[in-house]
Amino acid sequence: MPARPFTGPSLSRRTFLRGTAAGALGIAAAGTLAACGSGESGAESDTLRVAFGWILNTEFGGYYVAEDKGYYAEEGLTVEFQGGGPNAPTPMQAVAAGSADIGIAAGAPDLYTAIGQGNDFVALGAQFQVSPAGLLSLSARPIRTPRELASARILGQEGMQTTLDAVLVGAGLDPAYDFTPVGFDPSPLVEGQGDCYTCFVTNQPITLEQQYGLRRGDGYEVVTFADLGSAQYADVVFVDRTALAENRDRLVRFMRATMRGWDDYLADPHAAAALAVDKYGVDLGLEMAQQTRQAELQVPLIESPSGLFAMDVTAMEGPMWQALASGGYENLPAPASFVDLGVLAEARSPR
Repeated sequence: MPARPFTGPSLSRRTFLRGTAAGALGIAAAGTLAACGSGESGAESDTLRVAFGWILNTEFGGYYVAEDKGYYAEEGLTVEFQGGGPNAPTPMQAVAAGSADIGIAAGAPDLYTAIGQGNDFVALGAQFQVSPAGLLSLSARPIRTPRELASARILGQEGMQTTLDAVLVGAGLDPAYDFTPVGFDPSPLVEGQGDCYTCFVTNQPITLEQQYGLRRGDGYEVVTFADLGSAQYADVVFVDRTALAENRDRLVRFMRATMRGWDDYLADPHAAAALAVDKYGVDLGLEMAQQTRQAELQVPLIESPSGLFAMDVTAMEGPMWQALASGGYENLPAPASFVDLGVLAEARSPR
Protein backbone atom coordinates (compact mmCIF):
# COMPACT_ATOMS: atom_id res chain seq x y z
CA MET A 1 0.00 0.00 0.00
CA PRO A 2 1.38 3.44 -0.87
CA ALA A 3 2.65 5.80 1.72
CA ARG A 4 0.55 8.22 3.67
CA PRO A 5 1.85 11.77 3.52
CA PHE A 6 3.96 12.91 6.42
CA THR A 7 3.10 16.07 8.29
CA GLY A 8 5.84 17.60 10.38
CA PRO A 9 7.71 20.85 10.75
CA SER A 10 7.91 22.74 7.44
CA LEU A 11 6.67 19.80 5.40
CA SER A 12 3.25 20.20 3.83
CA ARG A 13 1.01 17.21 3.57
CA ARG A 14 0.99 17.78 -0.19
CA THR A 15 4.71 17.18 -0.58
CA PHE A 16 4.53 13.54 0.49
CA LEU A 17 2.03 11.96 -1.89
CA ARG A 18 1.12 8.39 -2.49
CA GLY A 19 3.25 6.72 -5.11
CA THR A 20 1.38 3.74 -6.58
CA ALA A 21 -1.64 3.11 -8.73
CA ALA A 22 -3.78 2.35 -5.68
CA GLY A 23 -2.71 5.66 -4.20
CA ALA A 24 -3.63 7.48 -7.38
CA LEU A 25 -7.06 5.87 -7.23
CA GLY A 26 -7.43 7.03 -3.64
CA ILE A 27 -6.53 10.59 -4.59
CA ALA A 28 -8.97 10.65 -7.47
CA ALA A 29 -11.77 9.13 -5.41
CA ALA A 30 -11.31 11.21 -2.28
CA GLY A 31 -13.58 13.99 -3.45
CA THR A 32 -16.39 11.58 -4.28
CA LEU A 33 -16.51 10.29 -0.71
CA ALA A 34 -17.42 13.57 0.91
CA ALA A 35 -20.72 12.44 2.42
CA CYS A 36 -20.65 9.29 4.50
CA GLY A 37 -23.01 10.21 7.31
CA SER A 38 -25.60 8.59 9.51
CA GLY A 39 -28.43 8.66 7.04
CA GLU A 40 -31.61 10.66 7.59
CA SER A 41 -31.58 10.71 11.39
CA GLY A 42 -31.20 14.08 13.10
CA ALA A 43 -32.40 17.52 12.10
CA GLU A 44 -30.62 19.59 9.49
CA SER A 45 -29.31 21.93 12.20
CA ASP A 46 -27.62 18.94 13.84
CA THR A 47 -25.59 17.95 10.79
CA LEU A 48 -21.84 18.22 11.26
CA ARG A 49 -19.41 18.09 8.33
CA VAL A 50 -15.99 16.68 9.24
CA ALA A 51 -13.00 17.37 6.97
CA PHE A 52 -10.12 14.90 7.21
CA GLY A 53 -6.58 15.57 6.07
CA TRP A 54 -6.33 12.37 4.05
CA ILE A 55 -8.45 9.81 2.23
CA LEU A 56 -10.95 7.74 4.18
CA ASN A 57 -8.67 4.91 5.21
CA THR A 58 -8.04 3.16 8.53
CA GLU A 59 -6.36 6.22 10.01
CA PHE A 60 -9.79 7.56 10.95
CA GLY A 61 -11.29 4.23 11.97
CA GLY A 62 -12.77 5.37 15.29
CA TYR A 63 -14.98 7.88 13.52
CA TYR A 64 -16.28 5.14 11.21
CA VAL A 65 -17.07 2.91 14.18
CA ALA A 66 -19.00 5.75 15.86
CA GLU A 67 -21.05 6.33 12.73
CA ASP A 68 -21.54 2.66 11.86
CA LYS A 69 -22.70 1.74 15.38
CA GLY A 70 -25.10 4.67 15.55
CA TYR A 71 -23.30 6.59 18.28
CA TYR A 72 -23.68 9.88 16.41
CA ALA A 73 -27.34 9.14 15.72
CA GLU A 74 -27.89 8.49 19.42
CA GLU A 75 -26.59 12.01 20.05
CA GLY A 76 -29.04 13.42 17.49
CA LEU A 77 -26.29 14.07 14.95
CA THR A 78 -25.89 13.44 11.26
CA VAL A 79 -22.18 13.39 10.46
CA GLU A 80 -20.74 13.81 6.98
CA PHE A 81 -17.15 12.67 6.40
CA GLN A 82 -15.14 14.63 3.84
CA GLY A 83 -12.14 12.71 2.59
CA GLY A 84 -8.98 14.67 1.90
CA GLY A 85 -5.88 14.26 -0.24
CA PRO A 86 -3.45 16.35 -2.28
CA ASN A 87 -6.14 17.52 -4.68
CA ALA A 88 -8.66 18.36 -1.96
CA PRO A 89 -8.80 21.42 0.29
CA THR A 90 -6.92 21.03 3.56
CA PRO A 91 -9.09 20.77 6.68
CA MET A 92 -7.94 24.28 7.58
CA GLN A 93 -9.11 25.61 4.22
CA ALA A 94 -12.41 23.74 4.46
CA VAL A 95 -13.24 25.07 7.92
CA ALA A 96 -12.14 28.60 7.04
CA ALA A 97 -14.33 28.53 3.92
CA GLY A 98 -17.33 27.19 5.81
CA SER A 99 -17.55 23.95 3.79
CA ALA A 100 -16.77 21.93 6.94
CA ASP A 101 -17.75 22.44 10.56
CA ILE A 102 -14.96 20.38 12.09
CA GLY A 103 -11.44 19.81 10.82
CA ILE A 104 -8.94 17.08 11.62
CA ALA A 105 -5.54 18.73 11.20
CA ALA A 106 -2.99 16.10 10.18
CA GLY A 107 -0.43 17.60 12.53
CA ALA A 108 -0.39 20.24 15.22
CA PRO A 109 2.16 22.20 13.14
CA ASP A 110 -0.47 22.57 10.40
CA LEU A 111 -2.79 24.18 12.90
CA TYR A 112 -0.05 26.44 14.30
CA THR A 113 0.69 27.65 10.80
CA ALA A 114 -2.95 28.32 9.92
CA ILE A 115 -3.54 30.23 13.15
CA GLY A 116 -0.34 32.20 12.61
CA GLN A 117 -1.78 33.23 9.25
CA GLY A 118 -4.78 34.81 10.96
CA ASN A 119 -7.33 31.98 11.24
CA ASP A 120 -9.21 31.94 14.56
CA PHE A 121 -9.26 28.17 15.13
CA VAL A 122 -9.65 26.33 18.43
CA ALA A 123 -8.24 22.86 19.10
CA LEU A 124 -10.54 20.50 21.00
CA GLY A 125 -8.34 17.39 21.26
CA ALA A 126 -5.78 15.21 19.49
CA GLN A 127 -6.40 11.72 18.12
CA PHE A 128 -2.72 10.79 17.96
CA GLN A 129 -0.99 11.41 21.26
CA VAL A 130 2.25 10.62 19.45
CA SER A 131 2.61 11.64 15.83
CA PRO A 132 3.21 8.65 13.53
CA ALA A 133 6.03 10.49 11.76
CA GLY A 134 9.44 8.95 12.22
CA LEU A 135 12.49 7.12 10.84
CA LEU A 136 12.89 3.64 9.43
CA SER A 137 16.24 1.82 9.34
CA LEU A 138 17.55 -1.71 8.94
CA SER A 139 18.60 -3.79 11.95
CA ALA A 140 22.08 -4.20 10.45
CA ARG A 141 22.66 -0.44 10.93
CA PRO A 142 19.97 0.89 13.23
CA ILE A 143 19.32 4.61 13.58
CA ARG A 144 17.56 5.06 16.91
CA THR A 145 19.14 8.13 18.51
CA PRO A 146 19.87 11.71 17.47
CA ARG A 147 23.61 10.99 17.67
CA GLU A 148 23.28 8.09 15.22
CA LEU A 149 21.16 10.32 12.99
CA ALA A 150 23.57 13.26 12.95
CA SER A 151 25.97 11.82 10.36
CA ALA A 152 23.67 9.28 8.70
CA ARG A 153 22.79 8.93 5.02
CA ILE A 154 19.12 9.88 5.12
CA LEU A 155 16.56 9.00 2.48
CA GLY A 156 13.49 11.20 2.63
CA GLN A 157 10.99 13.48 1.02
CA GLU A 158 12.21 16.94 0.04
CA GLY A 159 11.38 19.37 2.83
CA MET A 160 12.16 16.96 5.65
CA GLN A 161 15.49 18.61 6.38
CA THR A 162 14.03 21.16 8.80
CA THR A 163 12.40 18.37 10.81
CA LEU A 164 15.68 16.51 10.98
CA ASP A 165 17.53 19.69 11.90
CA ALA A 166 15.04 20.35 14.69
CA VAL A 167 15.76 16.91 16.17
CA LEU A 168 19.50 17.44 16.04
CA VAL A 169 19.55 21.06 17.21
CA GLY A 170 17.26 20.09 20.07
CA ALA A 171 19.76 17.40 21.04
CA GLY A 172 22.66 19.85 20.91
CA LEU A 173 24.16 18.26 17.78
CA ASP A 174 25.33 19.74 14.51
CA PRO A 175 23.47 18.39 11.45
CA ALA A 176 26.13 16.60 9.40
CA TYR A 177 23.94 14.11 7.61
CA ASP A 178 23.75 13.42 3.90
CA PHE A 179 20.21 13.82 2.56
CA THR A 180 18.94 12.13 -0.61
CA PRO A 181 15.40 12.90 -1.83
CA VAL A 182 13.41 9.77 -2.62
CA GLY A 183 9.81 8.80 -3.20
CA PHE A 184 7.34 7.03 -1.00
CA ASP A 185 8.51 3.43 -1.28
CA PRO A 186 11.17 2.34 1.25
CA SER A 187 12.84 0.03 -1.29
CA PRO A 188 15.91 2.32 -1.59
CA LEU A 189 16.58 1.66 2.10
CA VAL A 190 16.53 -2.10 1.54
CA GLU A 191 18.82 -1.64 -1.46
CA GLY A 192 21.42 0.09 0.71
CA GLN A 193 21.11 3.56 -0.80
CA GLY A 194 20.89 5.12 2.67
CA ASP A 195 20.99 4.40 6.39
CA CYS A 196 17.45 5.47 7.24
CA TYR A 197 14.22 6.62 5.62
CA THR A 198 11.68 9.22 6.79
CA CYS A 199 8.38 7.46 7.20
CA PHE A 200 5.05 7.12 8.87
CA VAL A 201 5.59 4.39 11.44
CA THR A 202 2.11 3.11 10.68
CA ASN A 203 2.81 2.69 6.96
CA GLN A 204 6.23 2.00 5.42
CA PRO A 205 7.20 -0.63 8.03
CA ILE A 206 4.25 -2.62 6.72
CA THR A 207 5.85 -2.60 3.28
CA LEU A 208 9.01 -4.10 4.74
CA GLU A 209 6.97 -6.75 6.51
CA GLN A 210 4.69 -7.71 3.65
CA GLN A 211 7.03 -7.32 0.68
CA TYR A 212 10.40 -8.20 2.18
CA GLY A 213 9.52 -10.47 5.10
CA LEU A 214 11.33 -8.26 7.63
CA ARG A 215 10.23 -7.84 11.21
CA ARG A 216 10.88 -5.12 13.76
CA GLY A 217 14.01 -6.06 15.67
CA ASP A 218 14.81 -8.74 13.11
CA GLY A 219 15.26 -6.88 9.87
CA TYR A 220 14.15 -3.32 10.52
CA GLU A 221 13.99 -0.72 13.28
CA VAL A 222 11.63 2.22 13.55
CA VAL A 223 11.38 5.25 15.84
CA THR A 224 9.02 8.19 15.94
CA PHE A 225 10.34 11.72 16.00
CA ALA A 226 8.95 11.81 19.53
CA ASP A 227 11.40 9.02 20.38
CA LEU A 228 14.12 11.32 19.05
CA GLY A 229 13.01 14.21 21.24
CA SER A 230 10.67 16.07 18.88
CA ALA A 231 7.15 15.20 20.00
CA GLN A 232 3.99 16.58 18.40
CA TYR A 233 0.31 15.74 18.39
CA ALA A 234 -1.38 14.65 15.17
CA ASP A 235 -4.91 14.49 13.76
CA VAL A 236 -6.00 17.40 15.93
CA VAL A 237 -9.74 18.13 16.11
CA PHE A 238 -10.40 21.84 15.62
CA VAL A 239 -13.22 24.29 14.86
CA ASP A 240 -13.70 27.97 14.20
CA ARG A 241 -13.93 29.95 17.44
CA THR A 242 -17.28 31.50 16.51
CA ALA A 243 -18.70 28.07 15.67
CA LEU A 244 -17.52 26.81 19.06
CA ALA A 245 -19.46 29.55 20.81
CA GLU A 246 -22.58 29.00 18.72
CA ASN A 247 -22.58 25.19 18.56
CA ARG A 248 -20.92 24.06 21.76
CA ASP A 249 -23.62 21.55 22.66
CA ARG A 250 -23.40 19.85 19.28
CA LEU A 251 -19.63 19.67 19.57
CA VAL A 252 -19.87 18.11 23.03
CA ARG A 253 -22.23 15.49 21.62
CA PHE A 254 -19.91 14.91 18.68
CA MET A 255 -16.89 14.36 20.91
CA ARG A 256 -18.84 12.07 23.24
CA ALA A 257 -19.90 9.83 20.34
CA THR A 258 -16.46 10.02 18.77
CA MET A 259 -14.74 8.85 21.94
CA ARG A 260 -17.13 5.90 22.13
CA GLY A 261 -16.08 5.00 18.58
CA TRP A 262 -12.40 5.19 19.42
CA ASP A 263 -12.89 3.16 22.58
CA ASP A 264 -14.36 0.42 20.39
CA TYR A 265 -11.56 0.85 17.87
CA LEU A 266 -8.94 0.24 20.55
CA ALA A 267 -10.80 -2.89 21.64
CA ASP A 268 -11.05 -4.24 18.07
CA PRO A 269 -8.91 -2.39 15.50
CA HIS A 270 -9.49 -5.13 12.94
CA ALA A 271 -13.20 -4.32 12.80
CA ALA A 272 -12.39 -0.67 12.12
CA ALA A 273 -10.04 -1.67 9.31
CA ALA A 274 -12.82 -3.72 7.74
CA LEU A 275 -15.10 -0.67 7.81
CA ALA A 276 -12.45 1.37 6.02
CA VAL A 277 -11.94 -1.24 3.32
CA ASP A 278 -15.52 -2.38 2.82
CA LYS A 279 -17.56 0.74 3.51
CA TYR A 280 -16.02 4.16 4.00
CA GLY A 281 -13.07 3.67 1.65
CA VAL A 282 -14.66 1.06 -0.58
CA ASP A 283 -13.74 2.92 -3.79
CA LEU A 284 -10.13 3.56 -2.82
CA GLY A 285 -8.55 0.20 -3.58
CA LEU A 286 -7.48 -0.31 0.03
CA GLU A 287 -5.87 -3.64 0.87
CA MET A 288 -7.29 -5.47 3.87
CA ALA A 289 -3.97 -6.90 5.10
CA GLN A 290 -2.27 -3.50 4.96
CA GLN A 291 -5.17 -1.64 6.55
CA THR A 292 -5.49 -4.22 9.31
CA ARG A 293 -1.81 -3.96 10.17
CA GLN A 294 -2.02 -0.17 10.10
CA ALA A 295 -4.97 -0.31 12.47
CA GLU A 296 -2.87 -2.37 14.89
CA LEU A 297 0.13 -0.06 14.69
CA GLN A 298 -1.97 3.01 15.41
CA VAL A 299 -3.21 1.73 18.77
CA PRO A 300 -0.21 2.67 20.99
CA LEU A 301 -0.04 6.09 19.35
CA ILE A 302 -3.67 6.82 20.25
CA GLU A 303 -3.81 5.44 23.77
CA SER A 304 -3.13 7.83 26.64
CA PRO A 305 -3.23 7.54 30.44
CA SER A 306 -4.93 10.94 30.36
CA GLY A 307 -7.76 9.64 28.17
CA LEU A 308 -8.61 9.79 24.50
CA PHE A 309 -7.94 13.07 22.67
CA ALA A 310 -5.95 14.50 25.59
CA MET A 311 -3.71 17.52 25.01
CA ASP A 312 -1.14 18.89 27.45
CA VAL A 313 -0.90 22.65 27.02
CA THR A 314 2.16 22.81 29.25
CA ALA A 315 4.02 20.35 27.02
CA MET A 316 2.84 22.23 23.95
CA GLU A 317 4.24 25.47 25.36
CA GLY A 318 7.51 23.76 26.28
CA PRO A 319 9.29 21.04 24.31
CA MET A 320 6.73 20.86 21.48
CA TRP A 321 6.90 24.61 20.89
CA GLN A 322 10.70 24.55 21.06
CA ALA A 323 10.86 21.76 18.48
CA LEU A 324 8.83 23.84 16.04
CA ALA A 325 10.94 26.92 16.71
CA SER A 326 14.11 24.89 16.10
CA GLY A 327 12.59 23.70 12.83
CA GLY A 328 12.22 27.25 11.57
CA TYR A 329 8.59 28.06 12.39
CA GLU A 330 7.81 31.73 12.95
CA ASN A 331 4.80 33.56 14.41
CA LEU A 332 3.94 30.56 16.56
CA PRO A 333 0.72 31.18 18.51
CA ALA A 334 0.69 30.43 22.23
CA PRO A 335 -1.05 27.06 22.73
CA ALA A 336 -3.09 28.43 25.63
CA SER A 337 -4.66 30.87 23.16
CA PHE A 338 -6.12 28.21 20.88
CA VAL A 339 -6.52 25.00 22.92
CA ASP A 340 -9.89 24.62 24.67
CA LEU A 341 -10.28 21.30 26.47
CA GLY A 342 -13.62 22.26 27.99
CA VAL A 343 -15.63 20.50 25.29
CA LEU A 344 -13.67 17.31 25.90
CA ALA A 345 -14.23 17.58 29.65
CA GLU A 346 -17.98 18.03 29.14
CA ALA A 347 -18.08 15.08 26.76
CA ARG A 348 -16.40 12.88 29.36
CA SER A 349 -18.73 13.94 32.17
CA PRO A 350 -21.73 11.73 33.03
CA ARG A 351 -24.96 13.05 31.62
